[in-house]
Amino acid sequence: MRKIMLFYLLSFAFAGVGMASEEGKQIFETRCATCHQLPEPAMLKPKQWRLVLMTMQKRMQQNGLPPLSEEDFSLVLNYLSTQAER
Repeated sequence: MRKIMLFYLLSFAFAGVGMASEEGKQIFETRCATCHQLPEPAMLKPKQWRLVLMTMQKRMQQNGLPPLSEEDFSLVLNYLSTQAER
């Protein structure tokens, strides 16, 4: 019985991660492509993506565009980190 419960809990957890990653991908493709060609997510490491996203937040504000919300920032960073160079 314990193994069955653990299996279901892990299944739901991994399903949530996949949905969050897909949501982050969608935000990345929608928001980032409005200003420039999209970079390949695998080209940078997770720490580098964090710095790039923080820089892009500043540039959006400088250009009068709304920056990503904290939630969207986290979703995009999560997506890019899962696709990033290791």
